[in-house]
Amino acid sequence: MPVEVAFTRLLKIGRQLDRFSEVLRCRKHTHQWLRLTADYVGLRGDLPFDVKFSSGRFEFLERSDVATFWQIFYREIYPVEPSDLLIVDAGANIGAFSLYALQTAPQCKVIAVEPAPDSCKRFRSMLCANAMESRCTLHEAALGERPGDTRIRLDIASQFRRTGISGYPVQALTLDSLIPPGATVDLLKMDIEGAEYSVLNSLSPDTLRRIRRIDLEFHPQAPAVTTIGPLISNGFMLKRYLDEGEGYGVALLARG
Repeated sequence: MPVEVAFTRLLKIGRQLDRFSEVLRCRKHTHQWLRLTADYVGLRGDLPFDVKFSSGRFEFLERSDVATFWQIFYREIYPVEPSDLLIVDAGANIGAFSLYALQTAPQCKVIAVEPAPDSCKRFRSMLCANAMESRCTLHEAALGERPGDTRIRLDIASQFRRTGISGYPVQALTLDSLIPPGATVDLLKMDIEGAEYSVLNSLSPDTLRRIRRIDLEFHPQAPAVTTIGPLISNGFMLKRYLDEGEGYGVALLARG
């Protein structure tokens, strides 16, 4: 695709101020900004490809990788504060958010949990490519109401896998067991495909008190109000709410 055509498409995006700021963030972040932006807006190139930045690189293998990476890094759907020290990445997938958190908050440690073995393999490769293994602990497991075993389907795209139905056997852990005793979690990011209500509802009061912010993606399996309501009752304030329709969306809550 000629560069001139790509720039024409970019100019159309630039007429929308919010999208233009996303492109500027992308340009500042990586020298491969034009290639990445073109793929994001639909001028698709060949896969795989990778982008490089100061800490290392990130590889894209699936089309959905590009959209996920863009929303995390340049749309900033899960905002991280530079002063954050401990972040939990629940539903870590291939590690895009964990990488964003590690780059944005240079002193932070990340506890990540992801049940799919192929996604975990890519996650570990990403940590190695960015020399960040010492700052991130990855648990190859699913989150659940109680410890035990569950299953995950691996025959669909990595972004849409759910546990508890059928497929590959995996270990299930609780959030209480992942968060160190007495530690304060600056941010709990959750994208666990509909299990957010049951997992949050199973948290001990002590663990919940030690979480400062929760940024969660909600799904049709449990209406948003059933997940957000109990958090508000426990001292959180709703800071941002994005309704994407059909029961999907993102909510950011923080201690008052």
